[in-house]
Amino acid sequence: MSDDIEELIRMANQIATFFQAYPEEEAVNGTAEHIRDFWTSAMRARLDRYVADNGTGLHPLVTRAMGHLQQAA
Repeated sequence: MSDDIEELIRMANQIATFFQAYPEEEAVNGTAEHIRDFWTSAMRARLDRYVADNGTGLHPLVTRAMGHLQQAA
């Protein structure tokens, strides 16, 4: 695994960890909104490809949030 995806995984998991205390749907939406609003399109695309490949090591909220972002697009 390359360093760039490891950094994205770390950052995404931190976001999800913050939101995990919220009710489930709020947590998914909060994670998705943060990634949409503060990440570049290249970062989102890289994480999206990683989720599609296998998503190993991602917090489940990140996986759900990325699916939420795909549906919104």
